[in-house]
Amino acid sequence: MSVKREMIEIMERIRSIAEEISQNNVRDVRLKNDEDYGTIIEVVLNQNDKEAFETWLRLIEEVRPKERGIVLSLDWTGENILSESAFVRYAVEVMLRSGVGPIRKDKFSAVKEVGEVRE
Repeated sequence: MSVKREMIEIMERIRSIAEEISQNNVRDVRLKNDEDYGTIIEVVLNQNDKEAFETWLRLIEEVRPKERGIVLSLDWTGENILSESAFVRYAVEVMLRSGVGPIRKDKFSAVKEVGEVRE
């Protein structure tokens, strides 16, 4: 099976699972490529932030994107009702369950940082 055909099948499966979990609130499913993260499948939901995070966490469990070599991204069109601390808790949970976190672009050098502090 070609890589393209495989990605189409994965996207269709993700859409189907997301439709079931979100009660038919999927607006779009997109395929993206990122130089740092690789293949990203983005799901856009017609939900508020809390509902979308809950859908995202269930999707991660169902799809297991890390095992497939993809990153599962999610966006929502509804209101942002979560407090800042609740938003952070959900975001951290998504990162932990998906195995995807922030990437630092510049190289970190402890020697350079200590040298700058001493100056």
